[in-house]
Amino acid sequence: MDKSFKNVLVNSTLAFISAFIITTIFHEFGHYLSYLLFGTNPTLFHNYVQTSNQPLSLHTKVISSLAGPFFSLIQGLVVGYLVINRKENTPIYLFLLWLSLLGFVNCFGYLVMTPFTITGDTGKVAELLNMDFYLRIVIAVVGFMILLWVVCNVAKYFAEFIPAQTEKAIKAKYIYRLMFFPIVIGSVANAILAFPVVAILSIIYPATSSYVIMSSFPVILKTKSLSSERSIVEDKIQCSLIALVICTIVVNRLLTFGIG
Repeated sequence: MDKSFKNVLVNSTLAFISAFIITTIFHEFGHYLSYLLFGTNPTLFHNYVQTSNQPLSLHTKVISSLAGPFFSLIQGLVVGYLVINRKENTPIYLFLLWLSLLGFVNCFGYLVMTPFTITGDTGKVAELLNMDFYLRIVIAVVGFMILLWVVCNVAKYFAEFIPAQTEKAIKAKYIYRLMFFPIVIGSVANAILAFPVVAILSIIYPATSSYVIMSSFPVILKTKSLSSERSIVEDKIQCSLIALVICTIVVNRLLTFGIG
């Protein structure tokens, strides 16, 4: 493998893993904050929130369940705004690009799972509200359509890391190193970092959810880059991304003990 392609692969994988961990923690913090505001005694873990055994009202359960996906949506929108308006090819931009995409995947991915599991946030809400199964299917279909649209419109900015005038065949190699392989490698890493778990969904989600981003491959291939020069993520493995992934993994592991 060409050294520059290897650097792109490693840097994007580091950014992906860091962004996924932060997305998960921010999502769970949404649940945690909501439970806290309702006067319960929650404990924040790396991929779930534990509450005391006190009885909770229906509206507390519903709002607190939706708080996680809502926080993820806010993450996707705010960071996505930065991504769309900056259009750079720096390591921090690569990280922000992943952070925005994973926020949207986390939010709309739960909508897609609504009819299939009651352990997911929106599936739990549907069950609490005794929602008709066909309505759950509609929610899933609409969520999937929105997710595909958002992913294609945000992920196209991966093209900023591909020098302008790059031949199509070489451009495809860039996309594989920027997106495909980082998702494959990062999904395995994040599934491992999900342990210990209280529900099997906590392993399935990090192992599979990000693959929907690959649907943007053809869009990235057609997007023209505004960058005339190669990105510094090709030159060497970035120390900033190494430090970021180490910090996020440490926080992930510390949260396995819980913070109340």
